[in-house]
Amino acid sequence: MIAENLSHSWYEDPPNNRKAGRQRIYSDIDILQCLQIRYLFGLKLRQTQGFIDWIFKIAGFKLRCPDYTTLSIRGKKLNIALLNKNYDKEFNHVIMDSRGIQVYTGNEWLENKHGKQYIRRIWKKLRIMIDEDGEILANSMTDHNLDDRSEIEDLLTNIKTKEFLGDPGYDGEAIYQLLRARNIKPTIRPPNAKVAIKAEELKSERDKSAEYQQIKGYEAWRVKNNYGRREKVENTFFRFKTIFGSKFLSRNIINMKNELNIKCGLLNKMFEIGKPISTCIF
Repeated sequence: MIAENLSHSWYEDPPNNRKAGRQRIYSDIDILQCLQIRYLFGLKLRQTQGFIDWIFKIAGFKLRCPDYTTLSIRGKKLNIALLNKNYDKEFNHVIMDSRGIQVYTGNEWLENKHGKQYIRRIWKKLRIMIDEDGEILANSMTDHNLDDRSEIEDLLTNIKTKEFLGDPGYDGEAIYQLLRARNIKPTIRPPNAKVAIKAEELKSERDKSAEYQQIKGYEAWRVKNNYGRREKVENTFFRFKTIFGSKFLSRNIINMKNELNIKCGLLNKMFEIGKPISTCIF
């Protein structure tokens, strides 16, 4: 039964409609499943092909894995969205943060082969937004030198929330105005730099938050705003880098974005499967 179901979804073209000698066309589901296995185990494309063919062989399935070139080309065409998105729900709060992911440039070969120096490694900046439970709701990938605040509006698209938590990298008057325009409470840690004390009628919400931290101290501001909730996004990045590493396997920019979406989807699946069920005992 498993073999029959897999055979029906593995190829896109029915055998009766395929011309003699023509290669089989693999379905998008097939390509996605192969790429999920690749990123889960950190395999190269050729290793992925050999590994999946070996699984089919020992299982007795008369199927073939797409060759590594097909996986690379078809991977660019996949329209991958995060799994388990629930935009109908309004979240109590969302948390956003960013981390750097290393990109292979080819210059590494110069150092490994000839010991020559080259320019610093290039990084892509990974941004994720999670809900109060720690599930990834949205993500984006940009160049390392792009401001964190530039992605907030796009990542909040279609997400309903009451509160936004972020570190000082998201601090800015324009961000406060953007969030308040959507009836979202901004809980963003002010920078440590001293701010000018303004008259009460001239103070914005951001000014009041910065002044409170300056007078009372960071710990008082943290307790007042329950800022410890933001630590969940740190834990999410720890799980991401522990499971998938801190480097992209893909080298094409489109494949990198799809790789990021697949990895975040896999992380959500692991979170759903391994999340403990807590029950209050009186």
